[in-house]
Amino acid sequence: MNMLRWLLPALAVAACIAVAPAMNEYILYIATMAALMCILAVSYNVLLGFTGYLSLAHGFLYGVGAYAGAQLTTAGWSFWLALPVAGLVAAALGALVALAAFRTKGLYFAVLTLGIGLVGFQLFLVLEPLTGGVGGFVGIPSMPSLPGLEETPSLNALVITLPVLGATFYAAMAFQHSALGAACLAVREDVLLAQALGIRIGSARLAAFTFSAFFAGIAGALFAALSNFVGPDTFAVTATGFQVVVFVVVGGMGLLWGSVLGAVALTALPEVLRGAATFSVLVYGALLLAAVLFAPQGLGGLLLDGWRRWRPAAAPRLPQPVKAK
Repeated sequence: MNMLRWLLPALAVAACIAVAPAMNEYILYIATMAALMCILAVSYNVLLGFTGYLSLAHGFLYGVGAYAGAQLTTAGWSFWLALPVAGLVAAALGALVALAAFRTKGLYFAVLTLGIGLVGFQLFLVLEPLTGGVGGFVGIPSMPSLPGLEETPSLNALVITLPVLGATFYAAMAFQHSALGAACLAVREDVLLAQALGIRIGSARLAAFTFSAFFAGIAGALFAALSNFVGPDTFAVTATGFQVVVFVVVGGMGLLWGSVLGAVALTALPEVLRGAATFSVLVYGALLLAAVLFAPQGLGGLLLDGWRRWRPAAAPRLPQPVKAK
């Protein structure tokens, strides 16, 4: 079972890549955006799901990665080198944010990160030489073309984004099963008990925040190369900052595959409802409210409970008869 759990993400990525050529341009773009949002949601679930700390600065760190990737690729850097460097820039800034934010706890932590997100948005507006200001950063180079995909840029973008999502998922799984992941889960359940057990709470929380910021930065760099334009409105707290929280809460906090489910569902839903623009926001809000009220563990938790009830109980292993000597 454990081997299957580690094998499933790779099989899912391979299956998506296999069926991608059959998609049209519009579906390919939506699928790529959904995969990108999955990277963001999985990274944020490491923080919110594993430690229980609600940060509203994740959209700001996502923007830092986008602007860093835009600056580097525009300056002539290779996309493959700019991608991890953008993640490192976001991780470094995320570590500084964490050192300040973790001086507080509970509601004060959320309010402080909200303030950081708001300040970050204003910095995107005023640092015009680096960000382009209100007009945004234009002329960002696209993702490099893979062999055989030069004539299909939309398919090329999806084929690049999906393995990055797979790597993010595997990194999050490795973090979850590491000593730091166990420490984060202990902090989430009971901080005082974790302290009594000698767990280094500060190190665990800082590692989760930095990990989350690193992959948020990578998602931002992917977005910059995908859209060829980066504007500050995309990274406002009321946009991506709250959106990523909804992805994780609806999908299931602490369930990595649940955050993928939530990101895919809530990225595709507005497109499905685009034809009924008058009622799209109403339907979106109603589904979100229903998920929170009737599935407090998220859609992932709901499906997991259903699977446990449906799966037949394992037959007890009877003792083997002892042979007479």
